Amino acid sequence: MKSKRISGIGAAGAILFIIAAGMPAAGGRDDANNRVLEGWKAWQKIQSELEPLTFSLSAGYVGDSSSARQVDKLDFGAGLAKGGYPDEFHFDFASSNQLRRYLTTGGSSVENFITLQTSYERHLLPFFKVFGFMERFTDTYLNIQQRYEAGIGIKGEAEIGLTRGGREKTDAVKAYRTALSEARKTPAGESGLPPEALAVDESKIRRTLTALRKKHSVLALGLIVTVLAEVERAEIELNDGSKLTLAPSRRFRLSVRPGLTYVISEGLSIKWKTYFKLPVFGPTQAQAFDGRSLYDMRSDTLVTLRYDLPGAPSWARKISLLAEYKYFFDNVPPFLPSIQAAPRDHNSLVFKIGAEF
Repeated sequence: MKSKRISGIGAAGAILFIIAAGMPAAGGRDDANNRVLEGWKAWQKIQSELEPLTFSLSAGYVGDSSSARQVDKLDFGAGLAKGGYPDEFHFDFASSNQLRRYLTTGGSSVENFITLQTSYERHLLPFFKVFGFMERFTDTYLNIQQRYEAGIGIKGEAEIGLTRGGREKTDAVKAYRTALSEARKTPAGESGLPPEALAVDESKIRRTLTALRKKHSVLALGLIVTVLAEVERAEIELNDGSKLTLAPSRRFRLSVRPGLTYVISEGLSIKWKTYFKLPVFGPTQAQAFDGRSLYDMRSDTLVTLRYDLPGAPSWARKISLLAEYKYFFDNVPPFLPSIQAAPRDHNSLVFKIGAEF
């Protein structure tokens, strides 16, 4: 009897041992599942931030100045963007009106500058992309009645460092990758996790990590090379107020544009870019108003200081304050015989507020 009792106790102990041994495994599986589910939620939020459809509006003050005159303007802009990495689409509109005329004519619109631009970009490699664009441009300050540009180009990119927000999102993606690796050791169908949480593969994770690096880098460097076709018609205002339209000009240009973006602190950044537009596939010299033969080149420089206000309202993704400095140079501006009708260079200072939806 005693032997049978000992045997029964041993059997019961073995059963209890098996149950006890199984309990930690179940608890461990629950912990692993929770890590996957938390990573999945973070992943979905990050994806919605990386490739959103955004609409933006801006308004502000523009001061244009050159050696000849100074003009104050009201500036309005709107934009639509979709995508991020590896491809992105943009459509932008901007218009400005002379402030003095706008006020003295009872609010009637006197367009001084207007531009429409659309572009598409596609990364072939993390550091290299191709793009195409079309633009319509009007600027009475520069005596440009209409200018159309269409071109294709390439861009090389490099990023250094990550902002605090970028590091947090990158760490969340890497933690999700580790949780997925552990969860996939469980036979299919036994984990109890939703299939979509396990469907993210390594290629999607690498693409997301690259997109985060590009969007949240501390320092981003770029060099763009573009070949574009340009059609321009100049319209010159005479002393009596009448306007004389010059014959349209057609040319091809090579545009080289270095640039950088530096994040000073979270929400505060500065961006610089300079365009050098050089003649190609045709004459490189053009005659100036005084008869001299000059190299037919242009350059534009843009420096933007941007501050994203903390605590965006519920109706917008972000509210931003922007200060911009623009410098335009045209070595051979539109002219009449013996009269330089447009300035060779002018400066523009912009202060505006923008909202992104």
